[in-house]
Amino acid sequence: MQYTLQDVLTIPLLSSAKLLSGEERIATQVVDSVSVMELPVEDFVRNNELVLTTAIGCGNNTEVFVSYVKEVFLSGASALAVAIGRHVHYIPQEVIDFCNINNFPIIELPWEIRFSDIIKIILEQLNNWEQTSTIKADDIQRELLKLYLDNESIDTVLRYLSKDFQMDVTLTYNDVFEICERHDQKESFILKKEEPSIVHLNSGMFMQIIPIHLLNQQYCFILFKSKKLNASPLSWLVLNQIVTILTLWIQKERTFYQNKEKEINDYIKLLLNGNWSEKEEFIKQGHKIGIDVEVPYVCVVGIPEKVEEFYHLYKKDKSKESEKDFIRAFSELVETSAKKINKKVIYTFQKDLLIVFLECKVQDASQDVNCLLNLLDEHVKENRIPSISWGIGENHAGSLTFHLSYKNARTALEIGRSQKGAGSRSTFASTGIYQLLISLTNNTFSTELMHDTIGVIAAYDKNNGLDLLHTLSSYIIHQGNVSQTARALNLHRQSLLYRLRKIESLTNRSLNDPDDIFLLQFCLKLWTVRFEKKETSNII
Repeated sequence: MQYTLQDVLTIPLLSSAKLLSGEERIATQVVDSVSVMELPVEDFVRNNELVLTTAIGCGNNTEVFVSYVKEVFLSGASALAVAIGRHVHYIPQEVIDFCNINNFPIIELPWEIRFSDIIKIILEQLNNWEQTSTIKADDIQRELLKLYLDNESIDTVLRYLSKDFQMDVTLTYNDVFEICERHDQKESFILKKEEPSIVHLNSGMFMQIIPIHLLNQQYCFILFKSKKLNASPLSWLVLNQIVTILTLWIQKERTFYQNKEKEINDYIKLLLNGNWSEKEEFIKQGHKIGIDVEVPYVCVVGIPEKVEEFYHLYKKDKSKESEKDFIRAFSELVETSAKKINKKVIYTFQKDLLIVFLECKVQDASQDVNCLLNLLDEHVKENRIPSISWGIGENHAGSLTFHLSYKNARTALEIGRSQKGAGSRSTFASTGIYQLLISLTNNTFSTELMHDTIGVIAAYDKNNGLDLLHTLSSYIIHQGNVSQTARALNLHRQSLLYRLRKIESLTNRSLNDPDDIFLLQFCLKLWTVRFEKKETSNII
């Protein structure tokens, strides 16, 4: 364990010393050295140094005393010990208040205790601690190397460290770490890549955070969280040995997983295209990489919405690194959500598309997919991932029909997003009418009929500033009820009747004739699909 201020205060020589502030910090306040420092402080105090002082020069000037203590605190000192009796007779309350506010330990020493005696004992203890830490570091290094050579997993290493140090040990690739110590309270921390640090939790526990620098300017973090109050931090010497071995381990596992990830993505591309020759061999290849293709799946395709706004919320740029963070976070959420509903899942990312295959039975396909998407929507509400538009394909329930379900999901996404807007959820079945209309947009007769009816209304709207198209749409939606249509459009009844007569005269169709109403509705939908599709055809 690390040598701390708590170890210093247990020295028999300091039995008469009084701790006036920062009591909850002494167990984790590291002490690396000790020195005597009077005014001025300047740059002579080192980080984690116990400072001894007579406070000469402060005298009875409380303002100077507070300023001196503030400089010592800002220098990163572990604590300040003030000899009382010759130059100062007491520590002013203003000084103690400053120390309490900043949780900085200040100690009152009797004048009779010699600084040289304190320094001698602390240096001896630091030397003993360093020797003990070196032995512990060597032991840890040997054990970790043994596990490394035995090809044990990272999880095995983390369990070993957790048991050996009696601490919770976590490895994370995210620079924002969230911890929930109670069901109603969460704490979030931004992990610093520059240097190791200690974070004090609201529960009184602490967490040591050590950044690990990987290749390609990437980082991960290993976190050690105490399990009991008044526990001491681990020695940085020991932690450095752990990080040295873990770096090799992580690089090896990352290379393995990157190769496996590439193999899986290549395999999924074949699924999406339906390109395989030997069925049995293809199934065996899937089993080798953990993909079972012999059960029915339904495809869900999504596209993140307002990604720039999402990254702006977290003050990030939409860079390659932040996109990797999103993919990593989304992968974890998909896997976690699939486990909650006890279903197998296959997923990949292609450009801006999220492609998910969810195992499901034919009769439960809709329910299973909506359960998965509902779980993901919960994370959208928590701003962990951006809003996503989804297209849901058909579950063909056949063997190796992934490419058909994927094609349907893409169609459902494109049409549903253009008709319902961003953040919508559409099934292939629900877009049937739009698929029919889209197929008719290339038919010459349908196009001419559409322009002869709806085209003349649109032209009149453009030239006269009316909105007869919206009026017609609302009239059809309300099934020809004039009163309901007038209320929906916030129009006087006579104004609505004028517009309806104008529509009849422009189209030469009667709004009292069911066949004409059907024709107008058909052409209106065709018009909407044709021109909205032009605007959204480049989305995917």
